[in-house]
Amino acid sequence: MKGEYPFTMGMDGISVFALGAMRLTQRSSNIRISSGVKDLDDMCGGGYFQDSIILATGATGTGKTMLVSKFVEDAYNNNERAILFAYEESRAQLLRNATSWGIDFEKMESDGLLKIICAYPESTGLEDHLQIIKTQINQFKPKRMAIDSLSALARGVSLNAFRQFVIAVTGYTKQEEIAGFFTNTAEEFMGSHSITDSHISTITDTILLLQYVEIKGEMARALNVFKMRGSWHDKRIREFIITNSGPEIRDSFSNFEQIFSGAPHRVVPDQNVQNVFKGIDNN
Repeated sequence: MKGEYPFTMGMDGISVFALGAMRLTQRSSNIRISSGVKDLDDMCGGGYFQDSIILATGATGTGKTMLVSKFVEDAYNNNERAILFAYEESRAQLLRNATSWGIDFEKMESDGLLKIICAYPESTGLEDHLQIIKTQINQFKPKRMAIDSLSALARGVSLNAFRQFVIAVTGYTKQEEIAGFFTNTAEEFMGSHSITDSHISTITDTILLLQYVEIKGEMARALNVFKMRGSWHDKRIREFIITNSGPEIRDSFSNFEQIFSGAPHRVVPDQNVQNVFKGIDNN
């Protein structure tokens, strides 16, 4: 093999991450798993595929970590192991936030079905983070894994290095037939934002787009299943509400256009259609 490849040194010697040796030979499953949110499952045509890579992208506070928490909780409810790699919040913050949504991470850990790994992205290089992820997955043998968030690991590294890291993580996850849920924090607070700058979108199977919108002078959250390979999915933009008991998805934006542009406006029915309805009412 030619070219340059990342490597790291550890207690077991030298580990080389030869991305050029990876092949698209992993099996593809038609089995569905739940997101932990029934309405989101319906939007995805019955849930995520068992061996898929899911990406939730949006501004800070739009509900990405909540979706990760529900994803992990559903694994626990099905007596499956899950592992969560957190790079933006401490363990105490994760436990507190999950508790506010009615999710008990500590019980999941004590039951041996959840493992949480928290680390500062700058604590080591991407090669070492990758080695830690692979080692922990190999030892814990989870059915699901989550990274919150990928964008935190992109700080201070080149685009090529980050892309190699993402390819290696997603490739290993698919090889082990694990459902992977990743989050990505967008820089834009409102309005449209790119999800292809770091090429993450091209190697994921499902993309959930979350965003803030202003409706009648109030801030609201919007959710859209932007992409889902191999399956029908709901293309509507739905309102996403965070409550004490978890997420709630509504149809509140069905009468608005240009939600993700940052300048939503109400759809005005065609005048001819209005006249038809008026005629029906008169009769």
